[in-house]
Amino acid sequence: MGRVVAGRSGGAPAARTYLFIESRSEQESPDVLATLGLVAGLRDAGHDVSLFLVQNAVTMAGRIGELVDLARAGVTVWADDHSLATRGLRPPPVPDIRLGGVSDVVRILTTPGVVPVWH
Repeated sequence: MGRVVAGRSGGAPAARTYLFIESRSEQESPDVLATLGLVAGLRDAGHDVSLFLVQNAVTMAGRIGELVDLARAGVTVWADDHSLATRGLRPPPVPDIRLGGVSDVVRILTTPGVVPVWH
């Protein structure tokens, strides 16, 4: 059976692909945890979701369990190598979080059908 087209009656919307780019940590903004909840909800609903941590969001990579939970649930979680380096941080000590860079963001963003969400 093929994919159901969104908006047609009688079926669920087709799965989408999302790229969330998070630039803040949960210590800077309390709504970051709500965004992580949205990421989890989209994944639970069957969507393909990637989460790319940049700027201060990379500080969460090695210390917040929700990110590992997201990765283990099927979300591709990335930590920006440049953001880590400029903050004097090492790559996350967990294998569930990938190290990446701007070329990875561009590759994902230029994939047809990807819905970008910058938070």
